Amino acid sequence: MRFVTQSELSILTEEEFPTGIKRIEEQLSRRQHTGFFDSFDGQKLYYEYFLTENARGSVVIVHGLSEFTKKFYEISYYFLDRGFHVFLFDQRCHGLSCRLTDERDLLHVDKFEHYVADLSLFIDNIVLKTEEKPLYIYSHSMGGAVSALYLMKNSRKITKAVFSAPMFEPIVTVVPMPIAREGVRLGRLLCGSKAKFPMSKEFNPAIKRNSEVDQSPARFEHNMNLRRNQPNYQSTPMSFGWTFEALTVKRKILKRKKVARITTPILLLSAEKDQTVSNKAQALFADRCAACEMITVKNGTHSMLCGNPDVLREHIGRTLAFFEN
Repeated sequence: MRFVTQSELSILTEEEFPTGIKRIEEQLSRRQHTGFFDSFDGQKLYYEYFLTENARGSVVIVHGLSEFTKKFYEISYYFLDRGFHVFLFDQRCHGLSCRLTDERDLLHVDKFEHYVADLSLFIDNIVLKTEEKPLYIYSHSMGGAVSALYLMKNSRKITKAVFSAPMFEPIVTVVPMPIAREGVRLGRLLCGSKAKFPMSKEFNPAIKRNSEVDQSPARFEHNMNLRRNQPNYQSTPMSFGWTFEALTVKRKILKRKKVARITTPILLLSAEKDQTVSNKAQALFADRCAACEMITVKNGTHSMLCGNPDVLREHIGRTLAFFEN
């Protein structure tokens, strides 16, 4: 069954969200296609997709750290309503996908290039084989880093891409970045790549909302309920291996020769008040990538999809307008 577009798209207000998201979830559940695909190393990754009538293209959503498909149902609904098929998958060690350690909640990856290989196989073996339409990428945080690396080799496949608060470099406040990188490198050698990074925290079901980050109480509570009710959504602490890759991925993303290979038009939505990832690294990427336009979302935090009404409206409005025009 395919999604039928509505008369006019209206972004849910804070008051409308609790009942609105239930309606969205009910509609999507009736049109949901799910499955698992085998990645390059035999690991099984979970995916979902939704088809809409008279589609103009397909949007592939690439989520961030500790995220999962269902967290993106609201924006998926908006894409569907504007005539885009939507394809999502849980990256390795996230959601319903494979785990690489004995600890279900531990986030690990040997190399970020493995995320890129997963994305490439998903696009080639699931997205394009389902329905061959112009391809668009919407990515958030870690997903932005993965998508940037993907575009360096596959730019010709993607019509347009949106990077939402991309994690080109995490913000480190405890020690200077060079010391942090060296400390994590040594920890990885001594403790093993799959050992838990001691400064990363476990999932806390009773955590209080930080209003400076998650500006929408209703969306924050909905996402927390999804995580409380599904243990596979509780992946939170990171391994030494993941942490080292995150602290060094900037070197790969900002290489001038590789950035120059990207011809796909990119809209980079940078959050003005981001306390998680570096806006300076984003600006460097935009400066080196001729195809990239960077816009700073005023008062935006790293969780822009949980932003206040103005942030949410600008974030989603600019994304839709960019894909449509």
